[in-house]
Amino acid sequence: MTAQIKVLGAGVTLSLAVALGACGSTHTMPANYAPAQTAIGAADAIGAKNEPRAALHLKMARDAVAQAETLARHGDEHEAELTLERARTDAELALMVTREAAARREASTAKREVDSLPRTN
Repeated sequence: MTAQIKVLGAGVTLSLAVALGACGSTHTMPANYAPAQTAIGAADAIGAKNEPRAALHLKMARDAVAQAETLARHGDEHEAELTLERARTDAELALMVTREAAARREASTAKREVDSLPRTN
C-alpha cells in the first residue's frame, strides 16, 4: 500500500509540474530557433571557444539567442526571428573562422616540413 501511495504521489507531482510548466511557457520560439542552436552546437563541437576571433562570434551568437528568447517571451516574434538570424550567422562565422585557423596551422606545418626537406639540384 505504501508503494502505491508513493507512486500515486509521484504521478500527481509529475502531472502538476507538467501543468505548471505548460502554463509558464505561453510563448513559442520562431522556426529559426533550431537552426541557430544547431549552428552554435556545430561551432562548439569544432572548438570555436579556443580560437579568440571565433570565440567572440560564438559569444555574440549565444547572446543573440538569449535576446531572441526574451523578445519571443514578450510577444515580439518578428524581432526575435531577425535576432535568431543574426545568431545563426554569428555562429556560422565562428565555425568558418575556426576552420580557417585550423587550415592555416596545417598549411604552416606542411610548409615547415617542406622547407626542412633536403634540397637537390
